Amino acid sequence: MKKNDLLIAKIREQVDSVFSEMRNQIKKLSDNSELLDYKLNALWYEFYDELICFLEQKKLTSKDAQKPYIQDCEQYFLSLRQDYLSETPLAYPIKVWPKTTFFDPIPRQIRSTEAHLRLGQQHFHIAIALKEYWNDPCHEEITVDWIWGSFYLSLMYCSGCSDLSHLTAIGNTLINAIIEGELQVCSKLYHADYKKIINPLVLHYRVQQRAYGNQIDNRQVYQWRHIWLNPYSQLYIQGIKKRTAQALYTQTPRLVLESISTVLGRLPKELDLNYQMTGLKKLLRRSDAKLEEIRSLTPFENLNLAIELDPNSGLDMCLSEVMQNRLKTVSLTPMDQVRSWFDLFIDQDQTLPDDKQRIIPLHTEFVKPDLITAHQQLKEIPFELMLFERDQTEKNESHKRQRKSERIKWMRWKQIQQRLEQKKLVSGIYEKNIIEAQLRLLAWIFHLKAQNKKLNSIERYLSSIAKDYLFHIYMFTDDIETMNQEDCEELYEAILNSIDDRDQAKRESDPKANHGRAQYAFGRLKAFHTFCMKQYQVPKVSTFKYNDYQRVQFCDAKLISPKLFNQLKQVLTLKIEQSETSKEREYLYQLQLMYLLAFRLGMRLNEIRGLTLAEVICPELIWNHDTQGKIVNIHINLRNNVYRKLKSQNAKRQLDLNAVMLDAELALVQQHIKQCIMHNPVKTNHTEKLIFANDSEILSATYISEMTQMIFDKILGEGHGYTFHNFRHSAANHLAIAWLGSKEMVMTYTDYGWSQCKKMRKHLFGDTAIQNEAVIQHKWRLLADWMGHGTIEQTASHYLHILDLLVVDRIYHLPCTSHETAIKQILQGDIKGSKEDIIDLNHVIQKDRQFDFYHASQAVNKVDSVKLSRPTESKNLFVSTVIHDYIKYKSYEDHIWVTRSKKLATKWMAVKKFQESDFLDDGELITLYEYALKKGFDVKKCLDIPSMQKNVQKQIMIALKTLKEHGKVRKNFIHFQYCFDKQNRPRINWSVESLVLGLKCILPDHTELKLDNYPPDMTRKSREIKLSFINSAFGNVTLCIVFILLLHTIKQENLWI
Repeated sequence: MKKNDLLIAKIREQVDSVFSEMRNQIKKLSDNSELLDYKLNALWYEFYDELICFLEQKKLTSKDAQKPYIQDCEQYFLSLRQDYLSETPLAYPIKVWPKTTFFDPIPRQIRSTEAHLRLGQQHFHIAIALKEYWNDPCHEEITVDWIWGSFYLSLMYCSGCSDLSHLTAIGNTLINAIIEGELQVCSKLYHADYKKIINPLVLHYRVQQRAYGNQIDNRQVYQWRHIWLNPYSQLYIQGIKKRTAQALYTQTPRLVLESISTVLGRLPKELDLNYQMTGLKKLLRRSDAKLEEIRSLTPFENLNLAIELDPNSGLDMCLSEVMQNRLKTVSLTPMDQVRSWFDLFIDQDQTLPDDKQRIIPLHTEFVKPDLITAHQQLKEIPFELMLFERDQTEKNESHKRQRKSERIKWMRWKQIQQRLEQKKLVSGIYEKNIIEAQLRLLAWIFHLKAQNKKLNSIERYLSSIAKDYLFHIYMFTDDIETMNQEDCEELYEAILNSIDDRDQAKRESDPKANHGRAQYAFGRLKAFHTFCMKQYQVPKVSTFKYNDYQRVQFCDAKLISPKLFNQLKQVLTLKIEQSETSKEREYLYQLQLMYLLAFRLGMRLNEIRGLTLAEVICPELIWNHDTQGKIVNIHINLRNNVYRKLKSQNAKRQLDLNAVMLDAELALVQQHIKQCIMHNPVKTNHTEKLIFANDSEILSATYISEMTQMIFDKILGEGHGYTFHNFRHSAANHLAIAWLGSKEMVMTYTDYGWSQCKKMRKHLFGDTAIQNEAVIQHKWRLLADWMGHGTIEQTASHYLHILDLLVVDRIYHLPCTSHETAIKQILQGDIKGSKEDIIDLNHVIQKDRQFDFYHASQAVNKVDSVKLSRPTESKNLFVSTVIHDYIKYKSYEDHIWVTRSKKLATKWMAVKKFQESDFLDDGELITLYEYALKKGFDVKKCLDIPSMQKNVQKQIMIALKTLKEHGKVRKNFIHFQYCFDKQNRPRINWSVESLVLGLKCILPDHTELKLDNYPPDMTRKSREIKLSFINSAFGNVTLCIVFILLLHTIKQENLWI
């Protein structure tokens, strides 16, 4: 990059000034060399910080842009130092050697076919040579080191693991399993019903990490992973078991490297292994502590290409990155794996019985279409230090006037300190924390002044941490002076994470800019804590154990399997049946739909609660309410609205419900959306109509979280850690399997059918992609977009916990054979079922019971489709409840009232004459119900017939029978055909007067019956009698009354005999 000569000149002037000040310090403090060295170093590093700030002000924010100026000023300083030492007699040896190290990124390699082959050629030949060597019947003496080395090389060249820490962890995991007899550290990849195919063995292990994992044990972070325990590795681990006394010792990185060297040294000399052997020797010259820090083995880089180039492998680039541990991901912990996939569930004694479960009262809240920002909350904190917020007018004026003198600023800070000390004496605990935090910051300010720090440097130090420090102290509920080590670590972690979150948000908007405030704040916070340890005796913390900041990312990896989801729905159904009010019943049904959307689509809780009709794309439902029970296309277009703001710009996305939901589930969601549209008073504007709100009330997030936890407590017992957000984890993993897994993976871990997955893939990716689906990459891009992420790396590190299993699903077809003699030497005995010299190890392992890691391993049980929960029938059901729940939730499908209502609605509303043999569709019933809702239907309008007098009941029965047999509903009237004979006498077996008299007895208040064309006009061609019902506002409510009459009719057993 071209340098700006004017900037270089200005920087060199400042270097001259700094060196001149150093010479002055040498004259003053020549007798105290220790203090002098400290002062000289402080002068340089203070200048260095100012240099970085200066360059950033000049818009040189990236390391590449700053590099030439930093290097020039350092070289210039060293030249001044050399001149001083050579020209000055008895010169003081200045111990300042500035040299900033810049790590230039490795140029990205474009993997053309030729370059790809060139990189993988050597490892591909090594893999072939290894397998030929293992097939050789005449091995040299088989030692323990040789077996361990062959074991690790099989993991490297067959399973793709080239990480030294992972290899060590795998070896120790198997040793502990052998010693303790816990052979179930392994599991089979596919479900137990697959008997005729190879069911690969997968090892579950954990490895210690610094900043990423899904388990914390003794304050150490661990990452759980899966790896394919290939047949070679199973053979060699069985050989280790045969030599228990000599072979079972704790594996270390040094032992792993030595054992690998032992085997490579025995390979044919024609194979060029100089690079690998030299690299191993260099590594072995390092100390044990240095070897513990090594991850990837440099001599074996690009080893993955040996597997990628094998025609039996189906790895794509993303899964290759997973195999090489370059893409962060975690597998489930052992307990969460059991809860999700295996039948080894929690002992039922640990689950909560019904009588001990806490009762969670229904809690709703009114919808508030305004958003409170974090910035507004910060303004409410009672700051005394005016360091952070300035009015715009003050900013403008600051450019017009000269900056205040340092003396005035120090005086103002001193006055604030004195005022706060006086306030502290009379303040309460809540205000006292803020005051004490500000006093500590002020004390640190004066401490920095005593060290001759410049004012602008002190202000920059303070601005990097003070605002976040005060905000998190404000959120701390206990006394700040009683904070223990754990409290302090949580405080500093929260501060650094919040700063890093803001950096991350800026990176998304401007990826090229340098946003390293978290790293800078880490150093300042470390210095502030060191000061507080001396001044206020705060405890020592492990947060600053390292010299650089790496945010610990803890992945709460939990999955809700289809089986667990079924159990959840069963418990929720029971809650629905036991609900005491119709309001609670309605909201619990909505909660079931929320679970469904989260489980299938991966939506966040706030996205579901804030979902409006404006975000639903379905013209068939919006403009044509009568879909006649057919499934229509539904999309959800998530975006910001008046009720909620999405987490990021990438969270704005469109979700295709038809692609990922089962038909029965989609029908349930479709019916609910249809009801919302029918109830929306503003037909053309759905912006403010929430999907899951009744009369502007919605389930509170707290109630949903507590209910979710209580349901999981009932299923799994307490302490499981499951939350609503785990539905989102489940959706991401199930979609990854459905889109990228084999048929066996799909049938094992999801409740999708294979034919449905093929339709899903074709619908989402297209025919061309399906032809090359083993290697296409845009599936990963679509998955990241679906989850609302900018990259697949973000999705993998937070949500995907089955990537290791997908890797095994792609590579386990690699051939693994060995010579019968070699196998006998390793096992020190015969093997069963061997008839040929070269034996397929898969077949031997499946038949020979001595391979107990394989035969004692668990197998996932086959997952059935998720069935929609139906409430069981109650003895005290209301007819309105049954019909309502059938229409809205497809409940009570076999109830006699539902059958009668469909039959009666079809008979009344069908254009053609109804025949008893006609197929009963619920389209007419749903249409009538929706029209009734428009006209103001309320269950309270249904009068209680059994409570009336006997003679009145008789009149009502006569009217309902007439209506049932002769009525027809046309628009806003009930029509009755009035026939005459040749003498113009009525030819009917019912009385109009009796009909009218009986109907009037069950009409709601303020409703009148209107009779038209009675008696019939003999001169007219149409001789139909029309009945209609008018409310007090002179509105026609006939369809509402017809639905009420239908409810009365289907309940009367005498009318259906």
